[in-house]
Amino acid sequence: MKSMKIAITGARGSVGREVVRACAEAGHSTVQVDGSHEDQDTETPRTEMRTADTANDYDALVAAIKDCDAFIHLAAVPDPVDKPDHFVHQTNVCSAFNGFRAAAEVGIKRICYASSVNTIGLVYSNQPLNFPYFPIDEEYTPLPTDAYALAKQEAEVAAESICRWFPGTKIACLRIQQIDAKKAVEEDYEGNHEKQVKQLWGWVSPAAVGRACLLAVENADRFEGMEVINIVAPGIVTAGGNRGKTSEELAGKYFPQAEQRGVEGDKGVLDGG
Repeated sequence: MKSMKIAITGARGSVGREVVRACAEAGHSTVQVDGSHEDQDTETPRTEMRTADTANDYDALVAAIKDCDAFIHLAAVPDPVDKPDHFVHQTNVCSAFNGFRAAAEVGIKRICYASSVNTIGLVYSNQPLNFPYFPIDEEYTPLPTDAYALAKQEAEVAAESICRWFPGTKIACLRIQQIDAKKAVEEDYEGNHEKQVKQLWGWVSPAAVGRACLLAVENADRFEGMEVINIVAPGIVTAGGNRGKTSEELAGKYFPQAEQRGVEGDKGVLDGG
């Protein structure tokens, strides 16, 4: 594919850095959009830094991405823990819509949005989890009971609307699982039994997320409108009393009402395609 100029919001976060690296290694130019001037990248080739508060300054965001060919939208409140619901919801919904609408205004048709597997209602849920089947695919109906999940669902609705509103726009909404190195996820799950269950024992590496975001805009011609894509490692991570258990055993133990459709071994209960 020919080289593109790719705008990336949230570029100086841990995932953003991986996205910038993947784009640079593939020969693309990047525009790193962040909320402040403080963290400058002086090492990545073919990159420039621009500033915009994606949730609160629409005009600055339009100016930041106006000469780009593709847009990878990562900026959001990544962790809602100990933050007010209204702040999480307002920030993430406004950031998502502003990003989509700004891209449409400047004519960008290739867009990747960092959604989350928590869209369906997982680790931050305020009610018990209940799943009709495993593995959970992209057709699963989200049932949010928390501000973060609700905001991500609304962002996906906004993405679908923008694609109708501006024909030819392609938005890949990546439902990304817990992001970290496998060893770090194991340690996290070891000390938090409830979390590993509510995350469905899933994970994905930062580098894999970076590659997925780039592939989403490089391959936008392969889908129409808004497309939801699960981004998750193919195997589960178990810890504590669940260490060594198979996906089938775990699903049967914690979600016995769910129909199992080929869940076995260490295959994830979230379908990554």
